[in-house]
Amino acid sequence: MRPDRHAPAPLLAGLALALAASAAAEAPEPRRPLDKERFVGRWHEILRTPNAAQRDCHAASQVWRRDEGGRYRVVQTCRRGGPDGSARNIDTAVRVLNPGENTKFEANFFGGLVRQRYWVVDRADDYSWMIATTTDGRFPAVLARHPDLPAAEVERLRRRVAELGLPAAGLTPSRP
Repeated sequence: MRPDRHAPAPLLAGLALALAASAAAEAPEPRRPLDKERFVGRWHEILRTPNAAQRDCHAASQVWRRDEGGRYRVVQTCRRGGPDGSARNIDTAVRVLNPGENTKFEANFFGGLVRQRYWVVDRADDYSWMIATTTDGRFPAVLARHPDLPAAEVERLRRRVAELGLPAAGLTPSRP
């Protein structure tokens, strides 16, 4: 997929543009390693921390894949105007910062002009959901394999974000 260079990137790029790295705080350490093969595929943004770069971004998703060299590439999609609005995509290079654990990443946006580090701090045993955040812990997000989780599951995951010591009160749904 060819990146849409005129649209703000969804989840990861939005996080990258919304913050400056903070040395004062840090996200909790990831709970368990990621299996690279089970991690690839589509992830739907369920809850996110609002930021200026994701205004009018609905039904955001990411497709993680591995290239021929085993590196990650992520195509991020954001829909403008509503969940059925026009799709804006960006193709992002992602580098694993802790091989073996595969839970800490650096994403490069706009040809490497913007870099943001983030961690996958928790996940389901069956890889049905994950909690990711920027390394300062200020911008957590909940992603899942299915775009529509039951309300009780969304609330359970919101509580899990808080249990991890991340700010959960400001999380908003990606789909209205």
